[in-house]
Amino acid sequence: MSQPVPTAPAIGIGAYEIVSSLTVVGLGQLVVFASFPGLGVEHREIMGREVFLFDDAASAIWQINPEQGTTDGRTREFDRSNPTIEPFVNVWQADDGYFASRFSGDTFRIDLRTGSARYSGWART
Repeated sequence: MSQPVPTAPAIGIGAYEIVSSLTVVGLGQLVVFASFPGLGVEHREIMGREVFLFDDAASAIWQINPEQGTTDGRTREFDRSNPTIEPFVNVWQADDGYFASRFSGDTFRIDLRTGSARYSGWART
């Protein structure tokens, strides 16, 4: 049984400052908007979910939906019981996947059809 694709908020590609973007051939543009509370740029409505996929007409297709959790401590074990709104800061393509990383280094593999993102590891960013 297939799940419905979640809809993105009705925002445009120019709604916030863009910190990172990546062209996804045949789909559009992956965009990371700025939301860094420590630097005085805080957008609570997107915090922790700053990654969007826009189509070629600059309409939002989806907003990232990362699984809950974050790494903590020196071992960098992913704790799904620890909710976070740590900001995403980068998107990239490697091998056969698309990824988004948080300021903390938590990295998520993105399902381009739905925007769902699963933790895939920790990387120093």
